[in-house]
Amino acid sequence: MENTMTTEDTLKIDAQKTGADLTVSLDGKINAVTAPELQNELKNLLTEEITKIILDFAAVTFLSSAGIRTILWTVTQMNGRQGTMILKNVTDTVKEVFVLTELDTALNFE
Repeated sequence: MENTMTTEDTLKIDAQKTGADLTVSLDGKINAVTAPELQNELKNLLTEEITKIILDFAAVTFLSSAGIRTILWTVTQMNGRQGTMILKNVTDTVKEVFVLTELDTALNFE
């Protein structure tokens, strides 16, 4: 029997830099398939002059443990440069993941 169900594992990443601030708008799922792509993109975007990164989660529909690992990697990068990371427009569904992992108290939400 052939399984005809498919899962779309896509994540659109749109970055806007303004001075030392970087806003990254995300659209889709952050999971084991897309998290490495996101981390690679963030590695390229986090140049020395960036001191604040805003991750806009308005269109994120799913966050897995791989996605959390990427978020923690990003906050570690920002802490290493005395910078700031803000998670913006996090939906209730995705926020629940942060609450369950108790990261809701350790991260900055806007």
